Formats: sequence, structure tokens, C-alpha cells
Amino acid sequence: MKRQPGTVGDAEQIVCAAVTAFGRGAKSMRVAPPAVEAVRRKFIPKISSALENPEWQAAWQREQVYLRAYAEALGQRAKALAAEDKRNTIMPADIDAATTTLRGYMPIAGRWCPV
Repeated sequence: MKRQPGTVGDAEQIVCAAVTAFGRGAKSMRVAPPAVEAVRRKFIPKISSALENPEWQAAWQREQVYLRAYAEALGQRAKALAAEDKRNTIMPADIDAATTTLRGYMPIAGRWCPV
């Protein structure tokens, strides 16, 4: 069977894995719906690009742990930023600031993550 590039459905499943891991990192901190969308927007370009490779499934099997770890760390950092501002909700600005803080944190996840 010939390998195929990933589909929109594949991208959605991988983005869902990232959002779920982000939520694990955020723990009990509320996440505003626009912040969830900000997380999605951060990951979708890299994921879509990675899915263009017909061998993407093998890469995903090897590297999904890095995407999950990065997204969880992003959630932890966004939670800390919201808490520093004495807020109980993560906002889109927290996502942007957390992404900047984590830039270069896990270079191997670069194929899938906004690093």
C-alpha cells in the first residue's frame, strides 16, 4: 500500500492530542475558549506541514511524545502566567507569552510544535 499525506481529519486528531495535553498542563485552571483556539492556531501550521510527508505516520509514532510533552509544558507555563496576574483563567495572551518562553525548549518536537 502506498503511503499518503495526512488528511484534515488526521490534522484534527493530532491537534486534539495537543489541546488535551495542554489541558493536562493547565490542570484545574480555567481556559478561555479564545485561548483554546489560540493553542489550535499555534499547532495547526506545523502539523499540517508535517502531514504533507507521505511517511508522516512513522514520524508521528516516534515523535508524538514530544508534541504531548511540549503542549503540556505550554499549559503549565500559561497557567503560571495567569496565576502571576492573579487570574483564574488562561487567556490568549498567556498562550503567546508561554510560546515565547518555551521557544527552543524541545527542538526535536519542531516538526509538530510551534518552536
